[in-house]
Amino acid sequence: MPSILRNSDIEHKHTFIAKILAICFGVILFIHFLIISFLFSWADWVATLIFSMLFIVPGYLSNAGMVLVGGGKPIDKGKYWKDGRRILGDHKTIGGFIKGPLYIGIPISLGIYLLFFVLWPFIQLIPIEGKTLGIYALYTEIFDYQYYFIGGTFPIGILIIFIRIIFCAYGAAFGDLVGSFLKRRVNIESGAPFWIVDQLDFALGSIFFASIPVMFLPGFYFAPDINIIIFLMILTPSVSIIANTIAYIIGLKDVPW
Repeated sequence: MPSILRNSDIEHKHTFIAKILAICFGVILFIHFLIISFLFSWADWVATLIFSMLFIVPGYLSNAGMVLVGGGKPIDKGKYWKDGRRILGDHKTIGGFIKGPLYIGIPISLGIYLLFFVLWPFIQLIPIEGKTLGIYALYTEIFDYQYYFIGGTFPIGILIIFIRIIFCAYGAAFGDLVGSFLKRRVNIESGAPFWIVDQLDFALGSIFFASIPVMFLPGFYFAPDINIIIFLMILTPSVSIIANTIAYIIGLKDVPW
């Protein structure tokens, strides 16, 4: 009975934290909108949102894919770290690490970008018209939109997109492993929430890995600018925490994480 009560108290505690974080990140997201709109324009905030999503989508999909297609032998082979705790845990498997990006993140992302390649002649009319009307103050160059939608000019853009998808997808997988490693070090059980870290580890991994090709393809490949990085640090936990909390409140999930 004491153990059941203790677990109940812990769940109530994390439920309270989830609700507070959901409210906080909702407010932060709105404040970010106000700041960008004041300093630049509302259209630049929308462009930031679009560019951020286009950049990180392989990471988001891979992170979800590792759960869907995971299983098999754990990466750490059941070994323990010098602190006496598992290095990663049973849920971090070789199958999930390899198949999540390979079966989910990369192919779905390629399909999305293939659609953008087809639709680009129509998509580009929006930023062209926006530039003509002067509604952009931060992202004023059409190339910015072309780069995030189709990787830049044809045909090098196809290679850029392919590279970005692969590095972003497996960057998410590596980031997830780092987050799991840190989780074990502070003695948080697998499946229990590690607030903020759980929501950001894969995104940070995607940003870091997807920035590496800049060194090898200067002038063709570009890392996300600081505005997009900051936005991703706000957007990623916001989407995860708010969505999970709402799903818990309306009864679609047993826990808000």
